[in-house]
Amino acid sequence: MQPEADRILVCGFGPFPGVTDNPTTALVRSLPWNLAGFNVHRWVLPVSWQHSGAWLRRRVQTVSPHVLLLTGVGSREGYVQLETVAINQQDGQPDALDEMLLPGPIDPRQKVGHQKPCPWPVADLVEGLQRRGHPIESSDDAGRYLCNHTFYEAVDLPVPAGVGFMHVRGGGYEGLRDPRRLALMELIKSLHLVLRLHQER
Repeated sequence: MQPEADRILVCGFGPFPGVTDNPTTALVRSLPWNLAGFNVHRWVLPVSWQHSGAWLRRRVQTVSPHVLLLTGVGSREGYVQLETVAINQQDGQPDALDEMLLPGPIDPRQKVGHQKPCPWPVADLVEGLQRRGHPIESSDDAGRYLCNHTFYEAVDLPVPAGVGFMHVRGGGYEGLRDPRRLALMELIKSLHLVLRLHQER
């Protein structure tokens, strides 16, 4: 009998105010179903304060991924940033449904600014991708919008090898040779090594 393949869930986001064409939608949907030892499960989340977290929790329950990678549009220059932490703070700005939250902590039981670290060796992942020519850097500021909100809540989901977030620059999807897509695929390949190390512990 064939052993069950490892599963990675890769999520993008839909449009939101100021970004009517979110490239992560196309980037995620363009991924092959099988990559570097993973069965790749692809999902696009709504940019909704009320619904995105619930949608993600249901998807994780359905897929039971070994690894979860979230992707979103960042405000920084450069093609790709891999986030090191999620931050307990939200700006409450309007989502895609024009709904807002009060600014403040995501989790009121924790102090504003409390951080949940990405469990992956981010520095090593970034260095490895840079050596292979991919325009990527690490970031310790995932913003205060809904992507950081989703990341902060997702870190506690039952995903054995952990949850991470990759921000990409805006702009329309450029096809299969889009540098953001190539970096995303290379990151997924590297995450399979992270998973193997996790399973060997």
